[in-house]
Amino acid sequence: MDLVHEGSICRYLRAMAGESSSWPVWRVARAATSLFVLMVATYYLVVSFDNITNPINPNASNWPFVQGVLSGDGVPADSGFEWRFIDATWFQALSYIGIITMESLAGITLLIAGVLGLRATGSPRQWDHAQRWTYLGGVIGLSVFFLGFMVVGGNWFIMYLNSTWNGMEPAFQNTVTTLGMLVLVTAVMIGGRLSESREPERN
Repeated sequence: MDLVHEGSICRYLRAMAGESSSWPVWRVARAATSLFVLMVATYYLVVSFDNITNPINPNASNWPFVQGVLSGDGVPADSGFEWRFIDATWFQALSYIGIITMESLAGITLLIAGVLGLRATGSPRQWDHAQRWTYLGGVIGLSVFFLGFMVVGGNWFIMYLNSTWNGMEPAFQNTVTTLGMLVLVTAVMIGGRLSESREPERN
């Protein structure tokens, strides 16, 4: 009788944990992940806001940085890459506007993703569906900091040799942060689906 009674208690506790709890572990994981997406969105939006509200200040914007990278200011004169540099102000301005636009789009898209994710933490399928916005925002962000800054700025315009305008470290940090967000979202999606598929069918 004792064993039967103990088994009944264990089954009851498992039922309480699995059915009655409104915040099981994967719902908490979805909420925490959505909050992190909002944090990344905030970063992109603050960066773009700073550049929009103070676009050409030589001491408080990225405009001199963009000019310096594209013109090769700070790259050794004997680097052999002088033919790649662009001094045209119109091209530098378009590049700067393009960077701000992409940062803004990444921030807005990730903001939508974070809000939709928080609203759907109780529904694995709806939460997974909302992550399309996260992936879109992540790809836009990577196109700025990985493709734009590290590939084009870093290696085509030789920013890694630039002693004055070298943004490789911040670009790497932003790339890793954005990739980390995408990896976290993917892990929570996969984990939640695996957990859901292993749950026994309930009548």
